[in-house]
Amino acid sequence: MENADVVVVGGGLAGLSCAMELTLAGRGVVLLEEREVLGGRTSSWEDGGMEVESGLHRMIGYYKELPRLLRLAGIDVNDIVHWEDEFEVRLPDGTPPAVMGASPLFRPLKTVGSAIGNNDFLSPMDKAGLARFFTAGLLQFAGDAESLDLQTVGQHARANGVSEEAIGRMLVPLTTGLFFISPDEYSAYAFFGLLAPGIRRFHRIRVGAFTGGMTDVMADPIAGAVRAKGGSVETGAPVDGLLMDGYRVNGVTIAGRELRARHVVLATGLGPAQDLLKGPFGEDAWFGPMLRLPTMPAVTAQFELDSPALPVDRTTFGPGTVLASFSEQSRTTFSNRPGRLSVILARQDEFINVKASRIVEKVVEDAAKLGMDIRPHITDYRVTRLPRDFYSLRPGNNRMRPRQATPIPGLTLAGDYTRQPMLATMEGAVISGRLAAEAVLKAG
Repeated sequence: MENADVVVVGGGLAGLSCAMELTLAGRGVVLLEEREVLGGRTSSWEDGGMEVESGLHRMIGYYKELPRLLRLAGIDVNDIVHWEDEFEVRLPDGTPPAVMGASPLFRPLKTVGSAIGNNDFLSPMDKAGLARFFTAGLLQFAGDAESLDLQTVGQHARANGVSEEAIGRMLVPLTTGLFFISPDEYSAYAFFGLLAPGIRRFHRIRVGAFTGGMTDVMADPIAGAVRAKGGSVETGAPVDGLLMDGYRVNGVTIAGRELRARHVVLATGLGPAQDLLKGPFGEDAWFGPMLRLPTMPAVTAQFELDSPALPVDRTTFGPGTVLASFSEQSRTTFSNRPGRLSVILARQDEFINVKASRIVEKVVEDAAKLGMDIRPHITDYRVTRLPRDFYSLRPGNNRMRPRQATPIPGLTLAGDYTRQPMLATMEGAVISGRLAAEAVLKAG
């Protein structure tokens, strides 16, 4: 039997954040990751000779906790991020693409110009309706945020006079493109909860692509810093159960091997956390809402091409197609490749169990509608699926999210599904890890 002070289960950003905070506080930490690569939902690896990532991720300029974590690991954000500071929306109806500035401080003319321009894409009346919608939503979030979780983004938009065309051209990209579900499924609380911190740090709003695979430029260096400060990080270590002493958690089992600990931090995705907890705590009232909290999947398609699919690397949205959001990445994340297109699929529930070849065919068909003829240029592809890692952002689910500290001695939760202000984001995962570490330290 082995012994440890604190065991952190899960090597994504929540687990890495928690491990970093605890090692800095002088606690002995063993971090366990079931896969051979670190990063969780922000991981990258090689699959049969092709570089693959878990999904298309972007650094947002108003994040604070993720840059802080990177600084603790000796990483300057600007060394691993290429700031694009704009995004594009392409429609399948032949309307010219709209390029929007996304950085009031660093690209003010582009940002202001795109807001008052692009009138062929959004009419002045549509923009006025969207302005009312955003203002009303942010005011309601400031005054009674939970009430927004009773309606969808679409319902809130229509109540504030937003036209169907504006919903399709702007709100569909901002909901389906970011979290795979449409405005008529997406909780207004979750939507405005992501926007509110950006309003408070308006001058810091910007968007950037990583300059390499996220495991290489982010997760591995953080893990290296944890090790350098005295912590232990193990990959290929799947936890299959919690060790109990009465109603106290005092360790984990790893393929039959027992690892005892004073404290266990469960920092996996929601689905795996539910699997580990439902046995010992399935009848516990505190865990009931969390164990019922619905999950939602994500599906991505990644293409190696013999030439770039687009002339510029930037985040692009394709409302009305299965390409919820996508980017050419041959000049940024995969700069060693002649062409690289990464796509997050809309209608992910429809595609989670579909053959990869069918998914690829559908992406190719819809890419052509958006002006990208990638079929003759594909040299390789991979489809990645995340079945249960995200908590569902549909209305009514926010109240089911648990806090990090649990009533069970020796057990703390971390993960972006736990209660913290940045919801299902990289920033939210890092915040949850810090809050979990604080709960462990408070417990002693």
